[in-house]
Amino acid sequence: MFKKKTKLFLLITIILLIVSTISFATSDNTVTPISETNVINTVDNEVATNTENDDPEVYNDNLYLFNNTVIMDQLVDGNVYIVGQNVEITGKVNGSLFVLADTVTFGENSYIMQSIYVCANEVILNGAANDLYAIANKVDMSYDSFMLRDLYVTATDTFNFNGGAGRNAFVSAKNFNFVTDQNSPAIVYGNLTYTSSNELALSNELVQGEIKYSAYASTSPEKPVQEIILDYVLDFCKALLYTAVVLIFALWLAPKFVEKSSSFVGTKSALALGVGIISSVFAVIISICLLFSIIAMPIGIAIFALFMLMLSLSFAITSICITYKLKEKFKFTNKYSTALTLILVTLVLWALQQLPYVGFVVSILVSLVGFGILILYLFSKNKKVEDTVKE
Repeated sequence: MFKKKTKLFLLITIILLIVSTISFATSDNTVTPISETNVINTVDNEVATNTENDDPEVYNDNLYLFNNTVIMDQLVDGNVYIVGQNVEITGKVNGSLFVLADTVTFGENSYIMQSIYVCANEVILNGAANDLYAIANKVDMSYDSFMLRDLYVTATDTFNFNGGAGRNAFVSAKNFNFVTDQNSPAIVYGNLTYTSSNELALSNELVQGEIKYSAYASTSPEKPVQEIILDYVLDFCKALLYTAVVLIFALWLAPKFVEKSSSFVGTKSALALGVGIISSVFAVIISICLLFSIIAMPIGIAIFALFMLMLSLSFAITSICITYKLKEKFKFTNKYSTALTLILVTLVLWALQQLPYVGFVVSILVSLVGFGILILYLFSKNKKVEDTVKE
């Protein structure tokens, strides 16, 4: 389970690094940095007053920021959407904040009127907001931070909690550190539901509601050798079965693709890889941009869902194309030879993905090549109409 989570987190990080290298500059007439005292209860009045006076220090719309390094030090009357590598929040938002980044730091004077939605490797939280929804490897919530309502934190490694929650807290972290120092303790005014490696001894003064604890599943349980081998065998069988099912549906729905599949590997492998990378980047960017638009949000969701579906088929597509390339080269004439070749190709690709350190790179390359092959086939110039509309 931990291995799959790690792969997913690394995949998101790679896509994020690709996207974050593209700079989407905002216009020069947005706003200048603000420097106001930390009076969070009056942020609405500040926004309303500045809006009526057309004060240039107010951004009266949703704000979109894309860059490697992003500093959000503005007073925004709307939602804020940020994609970057290193993100710093020091301003105030009269709406919700959405962040996808490597490292996110909230200043002491930051205030989010609605909710914070953040997915990052590390989150350093100061300031205040109504609600917090965080998925990260590590989350540090300081004594200067406070969620007026609820907080939801999922940390694959560590959550250091020294702030406060006005209502309930829901935590899942391998290491959950609830600060209980006499002079600066953390506090939850409602219920605390948490999953962690160790159960904590917390008084009613620190958690005023009910406390529910569940043990964190071990990420590296000690198993007998027989069970480890069985897990690998079952995992390979799943990959082989999935590939076989994809091949059966391809023979039924798109037989021309199976016939042409051998032409997509070999000399065209580099082309397929390049198309896969470019198409993936465009799919992610377009999906994010459309998701930020209220009208086009369903289209963005549909594009992202289609992208994930095609990406899930990519391993099987690559295996099928290599199989039919070998069939063409060695001139197989019977189905049994083709089936045996498919098993061997699937086994080799699957085994390469299990290698330490390089396995994830192999998985990414195989997925991108398979995705590129699908794109090349769908947009092939010599593709006839009867190939796509077949009853």
